[in-house]
Amino acid sequence: MTNIAYAKVGLSLRFDSIDKGTKGNFFSGSDDWVRFLVNLAYNNPDDNFFIIGSSDFSKLNYSKKLQLFPNNNVFDTIGKKVADKYERAYTPMKYLNDNNINLDRGIIVIGPVLSRTIPNTTITRKGTIAKILDRGINYQAPVWNTLNETGIKWVSLSDDPRTMKLSYDLYNLPCKCIGQVNDTLTCKNITSYNDQTEIETVIPVEYSNIEISNCLDQKISKVGDEWRERKKDMSIVLNEAGVDENLTTTKLSNGHRPRYPILKEWILNNFKDVNVYGAWGEEISNSSSAFKGRINRHQLYPEMMNWKHSLCVPIDKGWATAKYLEYLKCGISPFMHPEYDSQRNTNIQDFYRVQSVEEMRDKIAMSDDTHIKEINRGIEECLSNEFVSGQRINDEIYSALGLERDIRNEMRDLWTPQKTNNLEDFFT
Repeated sequence: MTNIAYAKVGLSLRFDSIDKGTKGNFFSGSDDWVRFLVNLAYNNPDDNFFIIGSSDFSKLNYSKKLQLFPNNNVFDTIGKKVADKYERAYTPMKYLNDNNINLDRGIIVIGPVLSRTIPNTTITRKGTIAKILDRGINYQAPVWNTLNETGIKWVSLSDDPRTMKLSYDLYNLPCKCIGQVNDTLTCKNITSYNDQTEIETVIPVEYSNIEISNCLDQKISKVGDEWRERKKDMSIVLNEAGVDENLTTTKLSNGHRPRYPILKEWILNNFKDVNVYGAWGEEISNSSSAFKGRINRHQLYPEMMNWKHSLCVPIDKGWATAKYLEYLKCGISPFMHPEYDSQRNTNIQDFYRVQSVEEMRDKIAMSDDTHIKEINRGIEECLSNEFVSGQRINDEIYSALGLERDIRNEMRDLWTPQKTNNLEDFFT
């Protein structure tokens, strides 16, 4: 038995918003990691998972908790509201000490983080104790302090290069970052609470199919002749790359390149009757009727099941995202922009790796028979039981943690998207 710490840093894990096993009800994007914990706990029944970050786990009623976690091996170390917000950073350690629990390993999902998070800890250059924002205290400090105090070996999971960062007051660093590209992460942090000397560490980032968290425990069906009757030849799900992105932006304040020029060149300039779903600023949203705004994911998937083709645009150059899997599971051709998965880490076939708009247009013009065949091939290669059962990613994480694992995962049909034709009710 292994005691494993688990958390989503920067955001809260939301359990109570999940409908009781009703198919077609989905988390928001930040809640894929609830789905991942459900999979981990079910397929590793002899291990215990301790939530050391913000969550609403304590709100779960007995029946929902039993449905999600039948092995009764997930525990909340923070619980309900802490009276003194400054005590929140130390609540997980108090829980562990009071219950004589020793953590062995950690699996921590990295979200948007602040550089200083633990109250009454680090000293500024002016010699004063750093002031900590409430967001840092609520969504980061309990996780970082627990990792620091326990010194456990842990891995970080990252699905977004914009948030692949660690804080100055975290000194127990991950042995590896599991992401969607092969890269490195350079961290600057204090040596310890008692030694504020700044040190620099380079952490390996390794591609490990982490994007499958979006598709775990879903029954994926191949497409058939009904695919020919889909209503939209081309549509796309894509958010702006930064809040300061507009029609003429060439560089964003967050350091990443804008997405609108790609969207305009590849989609808006070449296809009619296109829908673009996602968050965009007012200037861009008002520039074309194609922009439909944000839409809840449980409403979006049935809409997507009426599309034939789309384009995957990475968050940053080289990265894969979950988008190609979302398209495939909805029976959509997931054509990839040249910047998308440029390291060729995913299993997707070369048919979808296009180098120009012209190549994508030529392939879209191919017969429906060709597209049905290629979509089903993509489903076979990327969404087989080995992936959607969590087998591959479970094995990868346990291997990174140095833990032996000889388990065949069971795929529970928990979150399979359902098709509907009642599209008028889907916009939010």
